[in-house]
Amino acid sequence: MQGSESIWSETAAWVEAIGAIAAVIGAGWVAASESRATRRREERAEAAAIRREERAALATRTAAFNLAIMAATQIHNLHIMLKEEAWRGRIARVSPSRALRTTERMLTSFPIQSLGDAPAMVEFSRFPVSLAIAGEVYANLETAVRAAPEADRAALFEASNKQMERLDNSTKLELSALRKSLKLEGSKKDDVAPAQT
Repeated sequence: MQGSESIWSETAAWVEAIGAIAAVIGAGWVAASESRATRRREERAEAAAIRREERAALATRTAAFNLAIMAATQIHNLHIMLKEEAWRGRIARVSPSRALRTTERMLTSFPIQSLGDAPAMVEFSRFPVSLAIAGEVYANLETAVRAAPEADRAALFEASNKQMERLDNSTKLELSALRKSLKLEGSKKDDVAPAQT
């Protein structure tokens, strides 16, 4: 009798030990599974945050490039207008300065540090200056033409037209350099301000 009790006790002890081992292993599996699930959730949340940051950075770079395109287009349009006025030998009564000032304000109020890249910031900072120069060329011409005798006006138009042509061409190059520094994909046609006639 005692022998059978001993066997049952040993068997019970073994069953209890195996049960304890199984419980520890099971708890380990559950903990590891929860840990893997938590790590996957954290990785997904981190990837989503990175994608949000990338989208925000792309939106900022795109906004900067669009402002630069607007400035380059206005400079190009001023150049076209100046060529037409030089051909007619007079200057338009409607000054483009209000539109230029509005665009210049948008360029100067853009948070340039949000571009986060020094070359891009330098390239972007050229556009308010180019726009101011274009407005100044046009305003100076307007004043000079009104004060000059009729015979001297053609030379004034020609000189201002050459200045605007150089500015227009350099602005197109600056636009291309800005696109590259912002690392924006696009075709070469995006770099050139459209011709407005």
